[in-house]
Amino acid sequence: MNQNTCHPFVRRNKTSLLVVACLFSQLLISEPGRAEQHGSQNSAGSSAIISGCSMFPSNNIWNTRIDNLPVHARSDQWVSTIGRNTGFHMDFGSGTWDGGPIGIPYNIVGSTVPRVPVSFYYPDESDPGPYPIPDNPLIEHGSDHHILIVDPGTCTLYELYDASYSGGTWHAGSGAIWNLNSNALRPDTWTSADAAGLPILPGLIRYDEIVSGEINHAIRFTAENTNGYIWPARHLTSNNPNTPQIPPMGARFRLKASYNISSYPVAMQIVLQAMKTYGIILADNGSNWYVSGAPDERWNNDMLHLLDDLTGNDFEAVDITELMIDNDSGATDTTEASTTFTDVPLTHMFWKYIEAFYDAGITTGCSQSPKKYCPLNNVTRGEMAVFVERAMGNFAPTPNPTGMFADVPYAGQPASFQAFIEEFYNDGITTGCTMNPLKYCPQNYVTRGEMAVFIERALGNFAPTPNPTGMFADVPYAGQPASFQAFIEEFYNDGITTGCAVNPLKYCPQNYVTRGEMAVFIVRAFGIPLP
Repeated sequence: MNQNTCHPFVRRNKTSLLVVACLFSQLLISEPGRAEQHGSQNSAGSSAIISGCSMFPSNNIWNTRIDNLPVHARSDQWVSTIGRNTGFHMDFGSGTWDGGPIGIPYNIVGSTVPRVPVSFYYPDESDPGPYPIPDNPLIEHGSDHHILIVDPGTCTLYELYDASYSGGTWHAGSGAIWNLNSNALRPDTWTSADAAGLPILPGLIRYDEIVSGEINHAIRFTAENTNGYIWPARHLTSNNPNTPQIPPMGARFRLKASYNISSYPVAMQIVLQAMKTYGIILADNGSNWYVSGAPDERWNNDMLHLLDDLTGNDFEAVDITELMIDNDSGATDTTEASTTFTDVPLTHMFWKYIEAFYDAGITTGCSQSPKKYCPLNNVTRGEMAVFVERAMGNFAPTPNPTGMFADVPYAGQPASFQAFIEEFYNDGITTGCTMNPLKYCPQNYVTRGEMAVFIERALGNFAPTPNPTGMFADVPYAGQPASFQAFIEEFYNDGITTGCAVNPLKYCPQNYVTRGEMAVFIVRAFGIPLP
């Protein structure tokens, strides 16, 4: 096959490649023997999933795009009331401010954490519990003292406002318990741990979402003055029919499509794109245009402050009326997209990429009865050759392989793999794993370093920038071929990876790539359409 032959999905202008997720759940494992308590430590590493639990169904209002909805009739009034020239503030970060962590943390608890009673000073609008509060839970520093708790065993979210412990008992202003598999809202007029009667955790910006390359939910923010409430909010703090210019709880805003985000660091572009695509939800009274997130020592506070450039004038209110199907439900439609693989449900963090991978004919899955994809399995070098060749448009490699590799074929290998592997070599994408004798090592797992080289060459880049800058703290590494550093930096410069950590910037070149992650990288790199 000619090396310049392109699949129809291949983007010939490499600078237009989309940002790809560096999604490594193995980097996010909790410290053994402790309840997972930090907002960045979870096994899923997805913007919509925390410790295996989706933050409400995929058709929930929090997870619904609003970029194509009409501008609200009162947009100008609401923006002006909050502050047209008032700057935004990312109310989260690393380190401490005024003696405590910056942002709203959350706790992950196991079944061994005892459920305890909580007394409320708003008992009529609180769920009585009991609540699984761990020893020394992470509590929001400051006046609101929120405690957020996820029980992954039942996918239940517990949230408390103004929590405190005294006299051997927990106390709080209000409390709410959410079934994360349900679209049910709070009873009408009820508060929650937030004044709007909404959950808090689904609206937080988490560092893991930056690592994943995408935030796919609306974001929580506050404003000093609110008036009434609209769906999906359930509660108000003030109500004056003579001041409709004051925005209600539940109002949805979005960053204007015309706002140019290209000059921001990639990490901040992820936040800004979410503000365009999913918007921000007014959920509580507080400082104007304060955006909520979880604290994490990996945040770069100077980078977050770049978003101080945003002002109310860059946003518009959105009319989400057409999304509502039931005033008592957060669902936005009654139908769901289909799923091909039994082990990749709609709530899976890579669902749309794996579906696109399948629709493009690049994979048929790992088993057919039942049909599975095995997203957590590591990708082998044999599979990599097949995936990349098909992504390039080569679905029928040379039918008569020569047997050039001493270790190909191997026991249990599909017959077609040999032809794909030899084509991979003939296209100059691989030189094999040893030269004398020539071997391919088809059963070895693919590392992130190898992946960068393979994909860059498949995109036609056989001579990356000759003078790498050393931008990654962990590249090069011992035993790495010298050329890998240039390919990895090109992989980053082309926007195909954001790295595996931002502060300091790392690539994790020796980590293996899972089948789920590989679907993301190849779909984004070759511009394959998502469902």
